[in-house]
Amino acid sequence: MITSSLQNEFWFHVSPQENMPIAGNVEQFIDIARLRHLINQLDLHNNVTGQDIRNIIENDPEMIDILRSLVGISDKRMYLDLSYIFYKTRDHRNPNLNILGQDLYNVNTHPLTFFKKKIYDPDPYIASAASSLIVQYLVNHGICQVLDSLKIIGAAQATVLIDRLINAKEAQQKLTKRRGHGMEQRFAIFLQELGIPFLPEDRAENPMSRDPNVLKSTFELSPKITNRTWAFDLIIQDYQLESIAFVQSLIHTSDPGQYGVNKSDETVTIKRELEEYNNQYGYNKELWGIVDGVGFAENKKGTIDKMLDEFDTFIQLNSIYKAGLKLHKLGLIKIKDIVFNNNIYTHNEATAMFQKYGSPDINFYHGVVPPNTPNCIRGGYADIII
Repeated sequence: MITSSLQNEFWFHVSPQENMPIAGNVEQFIDIARLRHLINQLDLHNNVTGQDIRNIIENDPEMIDILRSLVGISDKRMYLDLSYIFYKTRDHRNPNLNILGQDLYNVNTHPLTFFKKKIYDPDPYIASAASSLIVQYLVNHGICQVLDSLKIIGAAQATVLIDRLINAKEAQQKLTKRRGHGMEQRFAIFLQELGIPFLPEDRAENPMSRDPNVLKSTFELSPKITNRTWAFDLIIQDYQLESIAFVQSLIHTSDPGQYGVNKSDETVTIKRELEEYNNQYGYNKELWGIVDGVGFAENKKGTIDKMLDEFDTFIQLNSIYKAGLKLHKLGLIKIKDIVFNNNIYTHNEATAMFQKYGSPDINFYHGVVPPNTPNCIRGGYADIII
């Protein structure tokens, strides 16, 4: 039965990675339009040379990012390597100094933008030396052979391969974080549609906004203080702007790893301290969870199984409507009807979910939308009507 355990409910409603909302836009790791233009400019009849690379980067230093990406070099790897190379290259006009005008007995790191700017240094000697060092670095890492291969394949086919082999892979880490924020934004929009106040106030419009913090001792809002505050992804408030539920968002579309285990342990700790606070001061503040993703399957015992019992309410992309049902029970909103998707739920499954989370004064529907429903709010596998 769907509600016989929290685990059953979680895995029934879990979403695959491709269904998770993504906050904002993730830029392409390699600009495909610029790469296509670059390949089309290459001479089909002659091999790419170091001079060709020099012409490319001197014409547009930002092309360095595309070139390094084509040979599998990260921004960090390249700026660390160039920091070493530039600090160890003597200025032949003064052999006691390197070409950065500093002594040879130290190495400091600089961002890649620093070295790009050196290509246009006002000192012609420095500008030329910088171009030569960057070109040689890229040539040593095989950029000429890569470009020779790409031009033979042709711009159209080459850009398709690069987009799928490099851009898709490099975007994964950024997309993982953006999916977490995307779920928080989706929930914030849902709360906004219900007229429920929450923090941060702009989470529905700006999913990357700063998380609110509360003191561990009092659960009152506070600036972030190391070891003295908890950070939450959302805080739900009543109409007097008192905090009533602290929301943790834990989205794992791949292996949660040690981070996921640690966050699960933190959930257990927060719930224990929140219960102690409630008991001491007579409050009923709650801990809610936004938890979703098939990645939890990699370590159920160490992550999701440990957390589900700790949340007073947990929601997923497909069960956001549960938050509305809980807010109805708390007296913060008035739900008239709930309509369960009959393409997802059997009648028994929908009934079980309603019996567990619904209220007697809410009308239950399974697949049949009641007439005159202008205030219908989508909540995943069920719509609520207020």
